[in-house]
Amino acid sequence: MINRKTAFVTFFPIIPNNMGSSAVVNSRFKCWPNRKKIFQISHLKNINNKHIKTIFINKEKPINKIIKLPKLIFEIHNYIKNSKNKLVVIEGASWIFYSFITIFFLKLSLNNCKIIYISHSIESEIRNKFSNKAIFFLTKFLENLVFKFADFSTAVSVREKNKILKLYDKKTKLYPNAITINQKKFLKNIYQDYIIYSGSYLYKPNKDAIDFLNQEIMPVIIKKFPKIKLLLTGGGYKEKFPWLINKGIVPKKELYNLIYNSKFMCVPLRFGSGTRIKIIEALSLGTIVISTSKGIEGIKIYKKNPPFVANSKIKMIRLIYKILKNFNKIKKNSVERKNFYNKNYSMKNITDKFIKSNLIEYFDEFKN
Repeated sequence: MINRKTAFVTFFPIIPNNMGSSAVVNSRFKCWPNRKKIFQISHLKNINNKHIKTIFINKEKPINKIIKLPKLIFEIHNYIKNSKNKLVVIEGASWIFYSFITIFFLKLSLNNCKIIYISHSIESEIRNKFSNKAIFFLTKFLENLVFKFADFSTAVSVREKNKILKLYDKKTKLYPNAITINQKKFLKNIYQDYIIYSGSYLYKPNKDAIDFLNQEIMPVIIKKFPKIKLLLTGGGYKEKFPWLINKGIVPKKELYNLIYNSKFMCVPLRFGSGTRIKIIEALSLGTIVISTSKGIEGIKIYKKNPPFVANSKIKMIRLIYKILKNFNKIKKNSVERKNFYNKNYSMKNITDKFIKSNLIEYFDEFKN
């Protein structure tokens, strides 16, 4: 009998590694001890090897995921059923319904199966803003059950930890979003003088931010800086503007190169929950960041300016002017800041600390 196995479960594509959430999960998976395997639902590629099992769907639609949930649960069950210590890590960056069904049936079918629910955000907050009332109330009801049924739950920030306690009367442990970045020598870009925003247009907080950039910010900026471009990654955006470079979904290696070579990352997020991995990635690469207070919420800041904070259109435009005029001066002192974020948001450091501080107390399999 195999002593220890961990199944990581995601309801969105982890490989290829093209999104912020996938970068977090991949980094966590690589740093996790013992035998392990990822189980993903993906519409991108049907990848299967000793480290990953893909439940493939033709299109990214909720009904397709729901139909495939039994197969996903069956595969997880078969992987860990003969392990003495069964551990399932549910990555909660998708609709809470999928997490609830998976937890419920794994608890029914497996003896001594321990489940960790990794909360990437408080989903009911997002649904309250962007979904109808029925979906919001269903999400809040199921999110409460997920926190209750999971053996162990986490939050990405102190703010969310306190919010979960208030909403669901559930104590969680802090497990901040973090990444592993290979600080290689970056290539010179074919693009010059561009602002970058990274995030899928299909996610409504990103949609709001991208629309704001194209409709409110860029038409003003190009009057004074006609050569500046806005470069988007993440996919889903169809509009065309003379200042726009739309790269769509790009591999993580290319994304880091684009972030590194940008003038700055601009993140005018007004809604959402969780910590923004895109900002952590940019700060870890030494890139200048302009963000709203909502965008940097939950991120441990070394020193402000950068990241510059602007919660109004006027202030954001003024900051963009300032950075574009004084770019070299602002950029040259980035080494100390970059080292701070690489140390504090290293997935290896955070995961080792998290396991040592929390899991040994709850799960026998981490005691030796």
